[in-house]
Amino acid sequence: MTTLIIDTGTSIVGIYCVEEAAYTPYYGDNIAEAIRRIESADEVVTYNGKHRDLEDLGRFAGLDHELPLADRHHDMRSICWSDRIWGSSLRDTYSRHFPECPSFPGTYQGSNERDVYMTFKLWELWRAGKLRIVDGQDVPANGPSD
Repeated sequence: MTTLIIDTGTSIVGIYCVEEAAYTPYYGDNIAEAIRRIESADEVVTYNGKHRDLEDLGRFAGLDHELPLADRHHDMRSICWSDRIWGSSLRDTYSRHFPECPSFPGTYQGSNERDVYMTFKLWELWRAGKLRIVDGQDVPANGPSD
């Protein structure tokens, strides 16, 4: 099983592989490699990915629509807050659960790595059944039941 926590920016795709415990930033032509990793992952986790990251990935892949991921995508914003009330930013949502965030470099890449980290920590809480959900999807951490 491969679980990837991702965050995109205007020119970066940051990926944290849970099984390898490693963050990798991708820029320029290397973004194609990031897309291949994401498409082959068993599980992809974002914060607000349904409204930003998947669209960015589609654009990076040369598509005129978001990158399709089927049932393998978990958007932590929707899980925490729902699409009905939209909720709060990643930073504010993270702060509801953790007293502080570790320090990251004050760079574009450092900001991306921090966002990936905060998304990962929220996902960990969700998987452990400890995430405080505010009007979000009450989806079990092992996925929706059919």
